Amino acid sequence: MSQTWKSVLKADPTDWLLRQAEPLDRFYIMREIVERPEDDADVRCLRDSLVNEILGQQLENGSWKDKAYDYEEGTTHQLMKLMELGLTAQDEHVKKGVRYILGFQAENGSFVQGRLSCGVEANLVMTNAAVLALARTGHGDDPAVGRAYAWLCSWQQEDGSWLSPRAWKSREEGEGHPYPYCGLHATCNVLLGLSAAEQGRKSEAARRGAGFLLSLYGHIFKNGERIPFDGAWLDPRCVPPEWGKLPDEVVEIETILEVLSSLSLLGYGLEDEKIGKGLDRLIKLQAADGRWIYPRPELTCKETLFVLMTIKSLHQPLSTFSFHGH
Repeated sequence: MSQTWKSVLKADPTDWLLRQAEPLDRFYIMREIVERPEDDADVRCLRDSLVNEILGQQLENGSWKDKAYDYEEGTTHQLMKLMELGLTAQDEHVKKGVRYILGFQAENGSFVQGRLSCGVEANLVMTNAAVLALARTGHGDDPAVGRAYAWLCSWQQEDGSWLSPRAWKSREEGEGHPYPYCGLHATCNVLLGLSAAEQGRKSEAARRGAGFLLSLYGHIFKNGERIPFDGAWLDPRCVPPEWGKLPDEVVEIETILEVLSSLSLLGYGLEDEKIGKGLDRLIKLQAADGRWIYPRPELTCKETLFVLMTIKSLHQPLSTFSFHGH
């Protein structure tokens, strides 16, 4: 497949990434950036090692860590990794994991784990992760996924954004809009979930959510102020306090990355002027050696990979890698 998408880069960081990346990220690099075929000997060897490691951590009840959701370590995200590594919905390990996740669905369609979340029955993050995992394991048309989509969409606001139960409670109590439970970041995450199956990808909710993201185009948060800026996105309602401790460029990279990856999976592309300018801005933020620099070196490696996956997804379909969301 053509690698013309790399022509937009200031420099190609592939060699550096291969030296620095952890094994799973190295697999993504080999398949998506170097574009080695799945039957390549090195790819097969790394893939088999990763699959064996992940399956070796699966518990008898079908879970990982005895949790449906625990970000990268829980059952939802481990199933997504296994699908990227070539397992199928017919694999018994995948079936056990799916059954485990389905056991956490509430009557209203949401997914619940542990104690109640802020006085309501679930949160957007876990339900969205369950939707992603179920859709990517071949259950996108399952009624359980349909009910989860309906619950997710019930938290969509009039402006097209998403407001989580936690943010709703904070708003009702006069505490404002806590990051990342509303606005731009919550919306990007839910749109990833909606993009995983046709019923969500083509929904009115997805269209309205994309419209909300596009409406926030054209500003950045710099030196404590919101200022107009081409190629950037900012939701002024929910700038987290920790962002004051991060370089402004890191905040900008992270926000553009979330928006572009979500929109690309919904079918939006470079024909949209705002998306094109967002891509241009990402390239301007690339260092001369090809990296996107973060305060912590391990994040520089991982985020550089994610930026490259986003750029590639705007030019052509990804063959292996899938965005996992929060």
